[in-house]
Parts: sequence; C-alpha cells; structure tokens
Amino acid sequence: MTTTDKTLRVLIVAGDPALEEEFRSALSRVPGRQATTYTAETYRDAVDVARRRHPHLVLIDIDRSADEIVALARDLQEQVPDAALAASFTPDRIEHGQSEGATIIELLRASVRDFLRRPFSATEVRAALDRLFARTAEGGGPARGRVAAFVSNKGGVGKSTLSVNVACGLALRHPDEVLLIDASLQVGSCAMLLDLKPTTSIVDAVRERDRLDKTLLRHLTLRHGSGLRLLAAPHDALEGAEVDDEAMSRIITMAHRSFKYVVVDTFPMVDSVLMAILDVTDIAYVVMQGTAPGVAGIARLLPVLEGLGLPASRQRLILNNNYQPFLGNLQPSDIANRLQRTIEHVVPYERRVLASMNTGSPHILHSGRWEKFGRTIQGVVSDLDAASVNGHGSATPYMEMS
Repeated sequence: MTTTDKTLRVLIVAGDPALEEEFRSALSRVPGRQATTYTAETYRDAVDVARRRHPHLVLIDIDRSADEIVALARDLQEQVPDAALAASFTPDRIEHGQSEGATIIELLRASVRDFLRRPFSATEVRAALDRLFARTAEGGGPARGRVAAFVSNKGGVGKSTLSVNVACGLALRHPDEVLLIDASLQVGSCAMLLDLKPTTSIVDAVRERDRLDKTLLRHLTLRHGSGLRLLAAPHDALEGAEVDDEAMSRIITMAHRSFKYVVVDTFPMVDSVLMAILDVTDIAYVVMQGTAPGVAGIARLLPVLEGLGLPASRQRLILNNNYQPFLGNLQPSDIANRLQRTIEHVVPYERRVLASMNTGSPHILHSGRWEKFGRTIQGVVSDLDAASVNGHGSATPYMEMS
C-alpha cells in the first residue's frame, strides 16, 4: 500500500468523539497526506464499517479492556486483512489491572502494529504512517491488481463502450489477467457489447459472498476470445437490487487480489454502490461528451468525486466524441478551460465503433495500427500499465499525443 497520491481511508474506533478531530488536525499538518475518516463507537459498528469501506488504517482507542480490543483486532484482521491496525492511548487511562507495557504486548500479539500517544502531534502521526505503510510495502504480501472505474453522471456518453474496449486492450497484453465488472446494475450492456450470453452474473457472487474466493470468482466469470473475463451485470433491475455497497466492495476487493487489472463499468448515478467502488478505485476515468449540458454536468460531478475521497490525482478526464462533428462543436481546449482541468484523452468519432457495438465485436480488436480510435484506447491502456509499474500513473494530456 502506497499513499503518495491516494487519499488514506481511516477508520477510527473510539467512544470519545474528539479523537477524530484530534487525528484530522494532526494529519492536516503532515505534508502530502490526505484522509477520509470514518468513525465507529461500538465494536460491532467498527466491523461493519470496515467491511463496507475497506480502510487502509484502523485506529483503535484503548478505552476498554485489552481482551475486548484483542477480539476486535482479530475480527478486523479477518474482514480487512490488508488494513494496518494502530492504537491510541492516554497513559494515565490504561487501567483494567494491567500495566501500559503488558497492554501493549497483548495488542502487538493481536497484530496491532503501532501506537499513538494522545494528544497527537503531527510529527508522531507522520512517523507512525511512514512506519505502518513502509512495513506493509516491504511485507511481500500477495500481488494486488489495479482497479480502474469508468464513471459519468450522464447516460449515453459511451462509458460502457470505452470500458469494454479498454478492458479488451488490456487483455490482449495480459490474457486471463483482466476482469471487467459490469456494475451498471440497472441496464448493464457489457455482455452484449462482447457478444457473450451470461450464464452467471454479479448476483451469483453476491449470493455466494460468504464463500467467495479467487477460485469461485473466476468460475463465475465469462471468458472472451480476447483473453478478457467478464463478471456480467444482473439479468434485470430486480436482481440488481440484491447488490449493495458492502457486496460490491467485497467483490472488487477479491477481484483485485485475483487479477492484474480490474475494470469497472458503473451506473451513471452517485449512490452508495458507486461510493463503495470509488473507495477501492486506483484510477477513475470520468467520461463526457463535448456538449454544453454534458460539460456543465461534469463540472458539478468533479468536486463531488473529490468530496467522496477521490482526489484529482486519481481522476482522468476522457472526452468521447461518439457522434459526428458539427458546426459549433465544443473544442477540447474550450472544455479544459471551462473545467480548469487537463483532458487526458480525446476519443475521436469513428463510425465503425458504432457498427462494432451492433456486432458485439469491440473495435479495438480490429483497429489498425495508425487508426486514431485505436491509438487513443491504447494510450489509456498504456497509462494503466505505467500506473501498475510505478504505483501511480501520469497520463499524457491529449494535446501532447501525436
């Protein structure tokens, strides 16, 4: 786990509501660190929030007996094995018949790996984070894939088409190591765009959530000729209602332990399921059309994404020209100026892409080496490959692509 360009998700377990503000205040004075915090007063709530939000760090206040904290730590390790566990304490409040040293030893045995003495200082918080995540990075744990989500707040912008083409482009480079999850639960279309007839779907993964592992997850996917695997959308909206944020988080967490790349096609609405997806997303591709209403909608969406813990460093803007150019069409530079953001990728109009949607054969599989659409998709694929190698990607802005 590296957090150089990712917002740290922190779960704070404490009966004292002042602890969260104390932690946030100290962290605000640590350069280069951002955090989205969640709180839980009871241990039952803590396990529930951890299951849904998959925090990078769980900070447990030592405000009760060591036995209770040990039990919680073990439950958390079972639910979120990748999370770092730390404890906070006020020296004169460690009671319950044990010395400070004895309490710390018990918690160390329960996988609590660091301790913060209250009141927190920025120096101490920074040092603890460096220790915790350096240890995680050096621990040699199982390889974890990158999660890329395609999002928008408007339908019809070509989000699913781009998801499918990028996923196929990745699969051509990494056969059987790429999973496409159709999380557009109401009107999923990825199977149709791949000319696959689903025999299983994401609903089956939800119904088997208690025994879901790498082997079962692969068994529930559909294999495409490109080497891509698809976890299809529900058959209908009624089945889709079974997929909640907790189930989605669990599925994606298992997926990124099982595949090198996980591409998620999302539904164009900000809800708890999308929030769960964003929580575990490394890079979000925000897809828009070059129309004034579409750009205005994206201008409202971008600060919402940041408010949900997805900073601009983990966003990539894609302008998808999935219609014929017309007089008065907005230019990429106009849109970039309006949004005050770089547009990393501009997808050119290509009528054969529309034909490929009808035949269920993604156009990237037939794209010529010099064709603009194919080169743009390969640019997105290369960004993801570079992000996988470097830990974070720096996408090439559209104006520099030749």
